[in-house]
Amino acid sequence: MAVPTLAEAQQLLASFDLPDGIVTHARGVSRVAAEAARVLAAAGVAVDPQLVEVAALLHDVDKLETRDHGPQHGLLGARWIAERGFPELAEPIASHPIGCLLDPSRSPRGWAAVAVAVADRHVAQGFVSIDERIDDLTRRYPDFKADLEAARLPAHAMQAELAAAAGLSVDELETRLQAAWNGEAP
Repeated sequence: MAVPTLAEAQQLLASFDLPDGIVTHARGVSRVAAEAARVLAAAGVAVDPQLVEVAALLHDVDKLETRDHGPQHGLLGARWIAERGFPELAEPIASHPIGCLLDPSRSPRGWAAVAVAVADRHVAQGFVSIDERIDDLTRRYPDFKADLEAARLPAHAMQAELAAAAGLSVDELETRLQAAWNGEAP
């Protein structure tokens, strides 16, 4: 299985020449998703924290290209990363957009994809609640308001499923994820 190191993934991210805001978001999602994977692994769930961390770092590499074509977001990035020799990262990247929660064919499958998607629901330019993130996305993308609202309950359900698998309450999970955002040891 070809999973880049974090340093290699950081170089790959830099090669896409993304704006600082997207890079800040990607780094935050990476820290938060890695913590989600660590709590799952500690509970005996089969998940690769390194794969999760680097997939999360690279999850938005197609953001500029797909910004105005929402349904393609994630799919293009997954293809680009697979073409660069890392097909194992494709599923978490392809299924991370919030709209995937409304499409059974694109819904996150496997714990790596769930960890990346949950982290993405919590990270804007800072750590936020799922509801704050969806509210922010609704303000920024008003044309997608109905879909974003429809994804609210599935987003909460996905987080609750991850928390249960990790043996944590949702509040305990969010505390751990926020600590990871802040760079604090668990």
